[in-house]
Amino acid sequence: MNEPIRILHTESSKNMGGQELRILLEMERMRDLGFESILAARSDTPILAEARRRRLQAYAIPMHNRIDPVSMAMLWRLMRHEQIDIVNAHGSRDAWVAFLVARLLGVRTVRSRHVANPIRRHRIGQMIYGSLCDRVVTTSESIRAGLIACGVDAEKITSVPTGIDISSFAAVPRDGRLRQELGIPLGVPLVGMISVLRGDKGPDIYLAACDRLLDERQDVWCVLAGDGWMRPQLEVQHEKSRNRERIILAGFRRDVPQLLAELDLLVLAAKIPEGVPQAILQAHAARVPVVATRVGGISEVAIDGETAFTTEPNDVAGLVDAMRLALNDRLRAVAQTASGHALVSGSYSIESMLLRMAEIYRTLADTK
Repeated sequence: MNEPIRILHTESSKNMGGQELRILLEMERMRDLGFESILAARSDTPILAEARRRRLQAYAIPMHNRIDPVSMAMLWRLMRHEQIDIVNAHGSRDAWVAFLVARLLGVRTVRSRHVANPIRRHRIGQMIYGSLCDRVVTTSESIRAGLIACGVDAEKITSVPTGIDISSFAAVPRDGRLRQELGIPLGVPLVGMISVLRGDKGPDIYLAACDRLLDERQDVWCVLAGDGWMRPQLEVQHEKSRNRERIILAGFRRDVPQLLAELDLLVLAAKIPEGVPQAILQAHAARVPVVATRVGGISEVAIDGETAFTTEPNDVAGLVDAMRLALNDRLRAVAQTASGHALVSGSYSIESMLLRMAEIYRTLADTK
């Protein structure tokens, strides 16, 4: 029997959002395909705590900066002790620390790119996608196109959107228990945004739009679920809201399927391009209508007039208009949920993602 291919995922982010959840999901589910996964993350980060809660093998590595001798020494010992075959780096800081060590040890490397902001164009900055890297995986075609435009070899890049477990979202009953927990009345329209709370995701735009919408609709409630560095600022914004009693800051939730089951509308107010958001895929799987901004990989799954109501980023008035339309035109919204469900079922399943990642890993392992 062949020995399992051993993958080391590295992550230097201090957030817990779609990027981090994809890593954990892949680590859990790739076991059945003949892979063993290990995580190296910064100390005292949510992903490290969550990996250990899920009983995944995880190591704390400081990763103080991109050239961190202490972290490099720790990763050297880790890679040799765990007999790592492939390193998959998910952030810039951890990629530099891990890839320099991997090259010295002859370990193959994958750079996963989850965000769409431009990379450095100078030669040293691009080494992480060039000579130090064997393959690049992006979470959307728009991110792939952006890397190519910045000079990364197109032949090296593969787009593998994050897949979701459709069955986990498709048939969750609306039983009202979550509304009761959050103090939201049964039967009222509920609008929600589920996201890591940071500036590029636009939670401040969402809250501002909710305030205006609730001025018009006395029956509507709104919820913002997630956590992140922007939370204190959003709490201040919430406190100043005219309608704060009907806007709930729910914090980080593990029961996202139950939350989606209670929503009448899912909103994503991202300000800048990003990959394909899990929240929109999950909403499609749960047949929840979607309002989203037209930026980056969002447009690959929130297709205007087909699977979602869309608007321009940083446009509070436009977002309110789209939310109003989605709530008022229920026949159109329901038709879009059917198209969204068909889209996610065909191209964005967890099985599809895992099989494509397995192919990438096995090809690299065979050429080691």
